[in-house]
Amino acid sequence: MQSSKLFRQALAIGIATSLGFANAAIAAPDAGEYQLGIISDDTGPIASAGISYHDGADLAIKEINEKGLAGEGVTFTLSVKDSASDAARSVQATTQFAADRNILAIICCVLSPNAAGVSQFAIQSGLPVVIYGATREGLPQEPYITSVVALPGPQEVLLAERMAAEFAPKKVAYIKQSDSDIQSARATKVQKVMEAVGVETSAEVFVLGADTDFSGPATQAMVTKPEMIFVWANQTAGIGVITALRQRGYDGQIVTSDIISPPAVFEKSGATVANIPFAVSFQPGVSDSSTAQAFIDAYKADYGKLPDVYAAQGYTAIHLIAQGMKSLDGKPTRKALAEAIWNITEIEHNVYGGQQMENGQARTPGTLIVNWTKEGEVKRWEK
Repeated sequence: MQSSKLFRQALAIGIATSLGFANAAIAAPDAGEYQLGIISDDTGPIASAGISYHDGADLAIKEINEKGLAGEGVTFTLSVKDSASDAARSVQATTQFAADRNILAIICCVLSPNAAGVSQFAIQSGLPVVIYGATREGLPQEPYITSVVALPGPQEVLLAERMAAEFAPKKVAYIKQSDSDIQSARATKVQKVMEAVGVETSAEVFVLGADTDFSGPATQAMVTKPEMIFVWANQTAGIGVITALRQRGYDGQIVTSDIISPPAVFEKSGATVANIPFAVSFQPGVSDSSTAQAFIDAYKADYGKLPDVYAAQGYTAIHLIAQGMKSLDGKPTRKALAEAIWNITEIEHNVYGGQQMENGQARTPGTLIVNWTKEGEVKRWEK
């Protein structure tokens, strides 16, 4: 294997020299099997999303190994530690991964507080972490912590601008999750866009992520007679609010986030979530790049269902590590891999039709404004 590597390097040097680049750097990681880790959310309150992230990561591992995308003769295995969305368990898993010198890098976390705790310990231990789900600003830290999650903001702004232009509402209500900084921040961005064009805020109603009865908040919003209600909460609370609005006969326009994008949500909620516009970067039936379609086909073949935006992010996190790995020379170290990942400015293998990285943080790719139809298809939203 070593002689094969030397031959490749000699051949590459010869080509570079003939082109006038005698000093060109030739990099190739040593062939072998390398272990990665995932701090998963396979159980617990957000397992429906957590399993999707994990499935996407597993599919990426399979694809990378089959196609040699991390380097010639380089394969990955994925060690799993389920956090059940518990912050203490997430940090404990990080401690265990860091102590195992066979683990080269890990991916984690859906919840931002968990990601922050993991990141602090990982930096102290020199363990590279790629965040696949948490959306809090400022999580990436050079060189050990990177994130494939585009920060909230740009998509919400585009969605709000489209709603304002298409409907020209006079009054809008906002139902927000008060115990989620991220959801509150996203709702505030939407609200500022609407108010900037003269739309009156008829009500701001707050719910908690652990609430189970949303009849009161739905009624509070509806009695102000808004033409549109924005719902910004986590998946369970958000769908609970939408269901309560439907049950009480609200006939204005409901708008929400990508919480309703997973196919599993439509399977459970059906017409309740139909005709509600939301913004995403990836969605089966709409995303049409060749890489996206190949991902959709492979995911469906392996799992018997369509992937969602969460699966796409888990898939992208592993591909980011593979891209960093492929750029290394010789035996990889945690520090060298962390630096290589941090220096990536564009993820080569992505399902978004392009995915840039800046200072360890994914930038917002293209925005799709879509909706579920009553027949269970996702289409580009039209009034």
